[in-house]
Formats: sequence, C-alpha cells, structure tokens
Amino acid sequence: MLFLNKDAIQKIDQNSIQTAVEQAYRLVLSQNYNMPDRMHVADNQNILLLMPCFSEKFFSTKLVSVFPEAQQHGQPAVNGVMVLSDNVSGQPLAVMDGAAVTAQRTGAVGGLGVKLLTPETVRAAGVLGAGVQGLSQARYLLFNRKIKTLYIYDLYKESAINMTRVLKKEYPDVDYVITENANQLVENSSVIIAATTSSNPLFETTPDGVMGKIFISIGSFRPDMQEFPDTVIETADDVFVDTLFAAKESGDIATPLKKHVITKNKIKEFAGLLGKNTYPENRTVFFKSVGMALFDLTVSSAIYQLAVKNNIGQALDF
Repeated sequence: MLFLNKDAIQKIDQNSIQTAVEQAYRLVLSQNYNMPDRMHVADNQNILLLMPCFSEKFFSTKLVSVFPEAQQHGQPAVNGVMVLSDNVSGQPLAVMDGAAVTAQRTGAVGGLGVKLLTPETVRAAGVLGAGVQGLSQARYLLFNRKIKTLYIYDLYKESAINMTRVLKKEYPDVDYVITENANQLVENSSVIIAATTSSNPLFETTPDGVMGKIFISIGSFRPDMQEFPDTVIETADDVFVDTLFAAKESGDIATPLKKHVITKNKIKEFAGLLGKNTYPENRTVFFKSVGMALFDLTVSSAIYQLAVKNNIGQALDF
C-alpha cells in the first residue's frame, strides 16, 4: 500500500489534477459511477463528512473534518484522510492526506470553472478567503488565466499577507493587492472566487455592480452558509452547479430558492459545458461548487497512478 503525504501530492502537476476533475464531469454525463450521498455529522459548529464513491476500477472513501475556528489556533479549517482501493478485489491501494487531496481537487474545480466560463482576456481577479482553499483557488486561477492583478481579502490580514508571499514565489509577475474589505475586491475584479465558511454574504452590491462578472463560490457547503448576496444569483444570466445536490446543501443556492429570488429551472449542471471551446462574453455568471466524492475518486486515482509511475510516496505493509 502506498502512503502519500502533502508533499508527495503537491508533486503531481496541476494539469493532471484538473484533467482528472474534467474526467469526473464526463462520468457525470455517462452516469458510469456509484456515488452515495455524503453523510454529515455535526458537533456544534464542527462537521465530519463521509464521502464514498465507486467506479469500474477504483473506489475511494474520504473522511473530512471541517472546524471553522481552527485558524484561530493556527491550524487549517479542513483535515481529512483519503483511502483509495481496488474495486475488483477490494484491496486498499493508497492512504493519502485528505486535506491535500481536497485542496488540489477543489482548486481544480474552481480552475476548470475559470477555464470554461471566463474569457482569456480577463486580467483582474479576486479571491475572498486566504486559507488553504483560497491559496489553492488562486493557484488554479493563475494556472488558467494570465492575471495581471490579483486582489485578496481575508478577515485575518496576516493570512492574506502569507498567501501573497507564497504566490509571489510561484507567479512573480502578478501584482498582488490586499484589500481592506470584500466590497473593494468585488468592485475591482472581473472574476471573484470565494473560499470561506461564512454564514453571511461577504459583501453588499447592486445589480450594476454584478453585471458582466463571473462569481465562483467554493466555500459554503451547508444551508446556513452563504458567501454571495442574493443580488449575484438574481442578476446572473447563468447559474451553474457542480452537482444538483448543491440546491439543497449550500445556502448560496438554497436561500435564494427559499426566498423565491430564483427558480430551480435557472440552475444548470456544469458538466453540460464540456466540449464547448468558448463561452459567450459579457455575461454575468454564478458557479456554485459544493464538491462531490466523484472528484475525490478521479483525482486520487490519478494521483495514485502518477505516484506509482514516478516513484512518489512511501510503500507501507498493510
């Protein structure tokens, strides 16, 4: 059995990770997989998620803990363990750092959203939230588009400063601006990605302040969480979700539906965009991702196969 820690997983190139996410969407279209609903276990504000999924060759199981206040103690909000197994014999093949897999695959989900929903000419973008996932979103954003100015906002300014330091080493030609508030970031950005666990919208805006922009919500995964104000989804020409389960799971979709701000027929599956080379410009778009175990399955299996091929990781006796 192979053990892959954070450092080993980060040796896998971004293109391979994003291609694996795209493969997950292709499986959504073919329906050639078995993905039970994820199980949520709440302990006050803390959450344990159990996420299994099966394909013809592999099956994966991820245990994820989400502790929103962990950053106050110098720890990441998301931790977890990923187990990849053979779906013929049931043999465990690899144990991976679940948080690292989550960061990579969710970053690639946002990255694929950027690739398929934004014009190549976009030059100003913003990331709300400077935690582990915010950093991953920024990396995949910069991997897909030649951004000149990246705006960053976080409640904890030191987190935004640290994120800027990391990104400068990887993308030194980008101008990084730490904003004083989320409103300032939204005003100056053409693409806005949110990666927070906020219970309330991160900014206020008007329809005019939303028009023509691309909004990607990554963080809110419970009905009582909402990153973007209703104005965003109400104004959007198109609303996409990675899975229709998002309509129940995330407050960014569930709350506007409950308030009759939008109707269900406005919500489309992101997988339907595959195969399209371009997306119409000058449209206002909202993309909500809550993630799904199928992403973990395709990404972890890709990581495993590349790790075996390139002799990455540590072999363990099970």
